[in-house]
Amino acid sequence: MIIKFSRVAVTLLLSAILFATFNSYAAGSKGDVSPSYSITIDDSNHRLAKVRAVMTTQDEFLYMAPGAQILPRRWATFIGDLKVFDGTGNPVAATELPDAKWKLDIAGPTKITVTYSVRLDHEKYEWPGGIDGVAYATDWGVFWTSRALLIMNGADRSGIAVDFKLPAAWRVTAPWKPVRDDPNSFIAKNQTDLSEAMIFAGTHREISVKRSGFELIFALGGEEIVSRTEEFRKMSEGVMDYYITLMGGVPKPRPANRFERAVVIINSANNTDGEVIGNNISLLVDRGGGEMAKLFSTFIFAHEFFHFWNGKSITPKDDDCEWFKEGVSNYYTIKALHHVGFLDEPGFFRAMNSIFYQRYRTDPGLGKIALTAGGEKHDHWGIIYGGGMFAGIAQDLMIRKSSGNRKSLDDLMRALYKRYGGTDDEYTLDEIRRRLSDLNGSDQSEFFKRYVAGNSAIPINEFLPFAGLDATIEDGNLRVIRSEKRDPAKERILAGLLGTPKR
Repeated sequence: MIIKFSRVAVTLLLSAILFATFNSYAAGSKGDVSPSYSITIDDSNHRLAKVRAVMTTQDEFLYMAPGAQILPRRWATFIGDLKVFDGTGNPVAATELPDAKWKLDIAGPTKITVTYSVRLDHEKYEWPGGIDGVAYATDWGVFWTSRALLIMNGADRSGIAVDFKLPAAWRVTAPWKPVRDDPNSFIAKNQTDLSEAMIFAGTHREISVKRSGFELIFALGGEEIVSRTEEFRKMSEGVMDYYITLMGGVPKPRPANRFERAVVIINSANNTDGEVIGNNISLLVDRGGGEMAKLFSTFIFAHEFFHFWNGKSITPKDDDCEWFKEGVSNYYTIKALHHVGFLDEPGFFRAMNSIFYQRYRTDPGLGKIALTAGGEKHDHWGIIYGGGMFAGIAQDLMIRKSSGNRKSLDDLMRALYKRYGGTDDEYTLDEIRRRLSDLNGSDQSEFFKRYVAGNSAIPINEFLPFAGLDATIEDGNLRVIRSEKRDPAKERILAGLLGTPKR
């Protein structure tokens, strides 16, 4: 029997089929079946991680997050025994592509299981940013960045489960939301949250500092670091409280990048270094570096932590404000460390000279590059980070002097946080100039023309006397001491300079 359909019926039938196919793919593309990862670190070989991922594909590609540019195969260099199966257990062909990507032989959304191993021998290579942002092993555990560990698919994902199977007595510290009653199981909010994580698994010490729904989690590894547990707790609590009081609240990043947890992983090592990925901080502290290693590592933490406010809660529109984001953060970093007692007054002034002025004075861009050349910040740290700090100090001192210490740079920071925190809006260089002019009670266009948009060196020794300080340049060093002549008004300005927040 032959069944005949009219042209209209055929058209309707084809349309229905196409619509159903589109809806099926669209449903898969939205990640209706959330991915799950199981990561096993075997007791017999801590340098090998075995990963099993289950997901419904959004497209036909597997990939790892960007990075490892020094290697031809990127992160795939460390991947072994990659296998893919469909929902019925049949093998799926996966063809490796450049840049740690694989093309799957599938048609449309498909439930797949991906298994593979990852070798932890990243220390064999020279990484431009240091091993602290990659992966490494210690006697007490292993450090991973998720970008070096996880193979992903698609982009529009949420509620991603991550489970760890670890050797006995091990624990894992990760930034994701923990699953109740299981300390080794987590839920990543989305693909960005998943791919920008730092993880430490081992016998390390973990401490937590919580304020108003925000949690900072420390993973401390190595005898020298663990012995300083209470010091880290006290320091982090003091710095966090200082920043919260200064700004007016806990971090309020963009709506798409909301986070309530961040990890700080600190390990004893043979060098001092630091790295930031997403909302997480990794620090290595030279076990033989003494007080200088301690100072640098603590400074890196406090600086990067302040970026949760000045950088993530308030964000510049263009690179011409990188001096404000980086340099002013340097200023509030040393203020915070003085406020909590990590730096005494002479130490505050020594840090101004040894960490900042020396690099500012000797930067080859001095007199040639303006603070607004934010794109140059990695090649000209002294200009953007050091010069930016001195521009912030100069403005703070001018505001305090002109207002009788009733106003300060703190007022600008709080105003920006109140205006931009939790929004996608961004501030501009012109707005910073206008707001500083209002706080000074005088137009700051000339200051910006000369020292910010221009390339004139900031004569910081001419501004520090506003706080009752004798400041001189001797043999290329910035020498700062209290003036012998006491002035109560200037001493109040000095207290503000050193880091006493206005309440």
